[in-house]
Amino acid sequence: MLSLPEKLCRRYGLSPSKGRPVTRLILLSLLLSLPFVVSAASARGGDLASLPVESLLEKLDSALASQQKYEAAKQTRIDRLRSNLSGASDPEQRYWIASDLYDEYSTYDSDSALNYASIAETQARRADRPSWVTDMRLNKAYLYAATGILERADRCIAEIDTASLNDRQRLRYNEQVLYLMTHRDQYLGATSVDYPYGAVADSMLARVCRDISPEDPMYCWFVGWKGLRSAEDAASTLPLIRARMENSSYETRHDAMNAWVLSRLYEKVGDEENMLRYLVLSSLADVRACNKEIASLEEVANRLYTDRRNLKRANDYISHCIRCANEYKSRVRVGRLADLQHKITRDYQTELEHQEHRVATYLKLLGAILLGLLAAMGFIIFQMKRLRESRAMLNDANLALNGKVEELEEVKEQLEQANETLAGQYSNAREGANELSRINLAKEKYIADIFAICSNYISKLDDFRKNIYRLLLAGKYEDLRQLTKTPELSQAEIKELHRTFDKIFLGIYPDFVRDFNTLLRPEEQIELKKDDLLNTELRIYALVRLGLTDSTAIARFLHCSVQTVYNTRQRTRSKANVPREEFAERVRSLGKTIF
Repeated sequence: MLSLPEKLCRRYGLSPSKGRPVTRLILLSLLLSLPFVVSAASARGGDLASLPVESLLEKLDSALASQQKYEAAKQTRIDRLRSNLSGASDPEQRYWIASDLYDEYSTYDSDSALNYASIAETQARRADRPSWVTDMRLNKAYLYAATGILERADRCIAEIDTASLNDRQRLRYNEQVLYLMTHRDQYLGATSVDYPYGAVADSMLARVCRDISPEDPMYCWFVGWKGLRSAEDAASTLPLIRARMENSSYETRHDAMNAWVLSRLYEKVGDEENMLRYLVLSSLADVRACNKEIASLEEVANRLYTDRRNLKRANDYISHCIRCANEYKSRVRVGRLADLQHKITRDYQTELEHQEHRVATYLKLLGAILLGLLAAMGFIIFQMKRLRESRAMLNDANLALNGKVEELEEVKEQLEQANETLAGQYSNAREGANELSRINLAKEKYIADIFAICSNYISKLDDFRKNIYRLLLAGKYEDLRQLTKTPELSQAEIKELHRTFDKIFLGIYPDFVRDFNTLLRPEEQIELKKDDLLNTELRIYALVRLGLTDSTAIARFLHCSVQTVYNTRQRTRSKANVPREEFAERVRSLGKTIF
């Protein structure tokens, strides 16, 4: 008894091939579509093809966001054709309008496409046009195969009288048999090693490539398909397909198909970057053409998921594919897409949970910083209270001293020597009071600066918290991820903190840089840039001057690595003109404060 593939070989006049079948036949069959739409190129494909993949993905996102605009234009064409059909009475006229409606629906809604194919077939019978009847049977065979109803597709093919076919129809007949065979292997779940129907498909592909004209819109598709047999064939086929795509507008079904087969050729020769680029361009053309039998976008989503490039984008793409498959009534693709969507959605949810955990960690860190700032504020307030007490004591002493001066004036003739001594004491006390007043003014200024910094940080933290809360409420997790990912905000705050520290420190030790350079050899002395107060090296030893000698604590304050602090200190000691073991102690004794 003959096997089914052997029966098919006999039905279509083929010899069973013993050669290796086309290894990518199953994947290629997903995009094969025989209803053709004339391409009108409005933009050069070379312009798009030269863009980075990320830019193309952004254009694809934009096209998906504008899907309603493309569908509205398509629906306008459909409504106009339906109106013309309802007003037509001549069978031939009704045939051509129904045929146009089939073309509009063939990749948009399979049920509607089948309906208008049936209407066109009926009108062809009324007009006594057997050739037209054959064309519609071929169209229906394509739709049944595309939606997974293979037995009905096979029945449509079997009903065709091959002896009556003209050259154009014979080419379409062979294309449909090729399409049907690849779908049979696909639905059987065959592996690339053993395709039950691969022999029939290989023979049919050879026939199609032999008969198809270079002017045929499907020429690049089939030639490119044949070029996938080997890396050498792919390398020789690539220039032809790429040249045909230079003026592509990436707006039609044919653009999508040619870009897809070009991506497969690039994959065959090992060029992954161009493979993904043309796969995205194929998806872009499918979206613009309102193709609901969209397979390229599914592959893009799978690539993004596999490479972990962007799980959110992969989830959005596969969700769009699911909607399209349901609207097109592609029964087989819905099940396959649902499995992929489950994996992508699962991993995407996991990523979102990780992002939420990171945000929570950042919030805890910010809370700890805020507590530290509050503690610093408490310490400052305590010091201010002590300063006020000291000032009150000095004022009291000053009043008492003034009283003693009055008493001394009454007895100055008797106690002139004592009066001179007391006068000196009085002068010293006044000088001390004035010095303390200057100290108070300086410290009040620095306290005000610290308060301003604390207030500014609190405001920025509150704004950051509100922004995060707003994004969480809106569900904009990608924006939230980008907000918490970027380091520019913290870097700017760290830079401002360092500059404020430099101003305060140099306000206390105005001659620190000059004094520090005296500890270095002349050729190693530090020259600051025009707008710099301190550099990292001086800032480290400024902290040493303040008594902070632990490298870990210094690194934490400066927001750099401990290794950086250690290396800088070692390098600076090597430039000193004093013994290395004495350098830190010399630094701690540098400078005279303004106090």
